[in-house]
This record gives sequence, C-alpha cells and structure tokens, in this order.
Amino acid sequence: MNLEKQVRDKTTKELGTTILGRSGKPIATFMGTDHFTAEYEILRADLSKLFLDATDRLNNVKYIYGDYVTALKQTEKKVNVITAGGIKDSFDLFVAADGSTSRTRAMFLDEETRKDSYQLLGQYIAFFSVPSQPGDGRLWQWYNHPNGLCIMMRPHREPETRGVYLAVTMPARGQRDPVIEAAMEKGTPETKRILHDYFKNVGWEAERVLEGMNQCDDFYMGRAAVVKLPKWTNGRAVVLGDAAHATFGIGTSLAIEGAYSLAGAISKLENIDDVPHALQEFENAFRPRSTDEELPSFYPQIAFPNTSIGLFFLNILLWLASATNFHKLFQNGESKASHLITFDWTKA
Repeated sequence: MNLEKQVRDKTTKELGTTILGRSGKPIATFMGTDHFTAEYEILRADLSKLFLDATDRLNNVKYIYGDYVTALKQTEKKVNVITAGGIKDSFDLFVAADGSTSRTRAMFLDEETRKDSYQLLGQYIAFFSVPSQPGDGRLWQWYNHPNGLCIMMRPHREPETRGVYLAVTMPARGQRDPVIEAAMEKGTPETKRILHDYFKNVGWEAERVLEGMNQCDDFYMGRAAVVKLPKWTNGRAVVLGDAAHATFGIGTSLAIEGAYSLAGAISKLENIDDVPHALQEFENAFRPRSTDEELPSFYPQIAFPNTSIGLFFLNILLWLASATNFHKLFQNGESKASHLITFDWTKA
C-alpha cells in the first residue's frame, strides 16, 4: 500500500521506556527498541485512518457503518449474510476480523473448534487520554504498585495529550474481579468510580491521571485475553487478526501481517471455486508465524506483581537488566519482516 512514509510521519516518536518508583524516580530505563518500544509506535486510531484513506477511494471498496452481521450461511459457491440493518447479500469470501470477542466466528466455526479458545489473562486495562504537562518527555512511563495495580503513560503524536493505561491484574490467569465486573456491567461512570477507589493514594501520578480520567471523552476498559483456535477456516469463511489469534502487545502487527498474507493467498487464485483451498493455504502458511508470539504462562502476572516482595524483586531484576544490558543477550536481531512472503501483486 506504500504507506511506510505516512506511518513514520504519524508515529508517537516514543524514545524508550522507563520503570518508575512510587515517587516517580526512575528504577530502570530502556532506550530505543530495547525490548519495550517498537520501531513503529503509532496509535491504532492513526493507523486505522491511514488504511481507511488509502482504500476508501477505491472503486471496488465499500464501507458500511453502524451495522453488523447477524446471520451467515454458506453454500458451495457463496457465503450468504444478513445484517442487523436488514441487508441481505452474497459473497465469494467472508473474513471475520471483529476482535478477540468476535461474534461472527461462532457463525461458521463449530463449538468444538471454539471450545476454550477465549482465555482471560486475569487482567483489566483502561485506556484514555489526559492533557500533557511540561516535562512529560517522550518515554513510556511505567509504574507498578502492589495488588497488581499499574499506571502507564505514553506519548501521543500530538504533544497536547498523553495516553494513560490503568491496569488491574489478578494473582492468576483466568481470575475475574467481581467488583470490576459489576462496575463494567453498569457502564462507564461506575467503572471510573471503581478505578478511583482502586488507584487513589497509590503514588506517582495517580491524582493527575484520575482527574484526567474524569474529564476525558475517550475512555475504554476491557479484559485482557488471548485467543487460540485449532482452526481458522471453514469453507469460504476465515477468522483474521485477534479473532483468530489474539495475543498481548503485538496483536496489531500480527493482524497486519495476517491481512497481507491472506491477500497474497487470494491474489494467486485462478478460479473462484478455489477460495476454500486458498484460505487453507493461508492458514497453513501463517499459523506458525502467529504461534511465534505466544505469551509465556506466567505473563502478565510476573510483570504486574500482586505482592510487595514480588514487586521488589521485579524492580531489582529490571534495574540489573537496564544497568548491564543483560537483556540484549536474549533479543533476536532477525527482523520479523524477513519472514513475509513476497507476492506478485500484479495478478490481484
């Protein structure tokens, strides 16, 4: 799509990551792409806008907003869908890219395939923006507090605001917090109120971010989860991105790579009857790449400790890694881009 320059122009210009103590004093700092900050740090809204602008002008692309698929039925030749708005249409191919909590994957993947595929990580994360202050800088700031509480702030492309992440992590994967669950069920005002209860007086910039949360208009809170499916395709339908293989921290990159690989597989079609075969070829080729990024079983609990002693040892470990660059011994210098297959797009 020739969007590299546009992506670079809209990156947040994040310079690295710093781990902070209660008073805001740095414990460890990792500059550049040392394990935390990626080469291309761009807000998902900005990236989505770039993709939208690049495709909206195409004659063979049509966007429909405020509607969603409610029913799907496949035949040998077509996928027939019905939407909540009453649209009935048929397609040669159906791609479900509606996130980790996808509703559409249940319309073509059977119950056995979907069994236990959605796995909670025992973590809740709230996202919102707050006004910037002098001295904020261009680092990702990360502050852990016992009981699995974490405040993070990251630079935005526009200097007027910063992104805030409030994380509440349970002692083990799969666990839910009944108080937060009840608050989320009631809506945003109650969820914000509970976050005030959890994060008041925890140190660092808690007062600032909670005040900013009261005024923000972009608040969202969700459950962190991974998705592991033994099969992504069925006939002429396929799940893509988080709907197929949600993970933590690199989901957007995998979704883009997956879309690229799927488009490449489709571009090689010589007959529309071969769509199911092309989808299976895509899955066979891309599945090993998606499993490269599976999370270790002890994450995220190890990164967001629930006990003071656990937090103490984590901070010591991060300080040692930062001071000695020991973590670089475990970095793979080979670019993931080198694994991308090159397609002859002129056939598409």
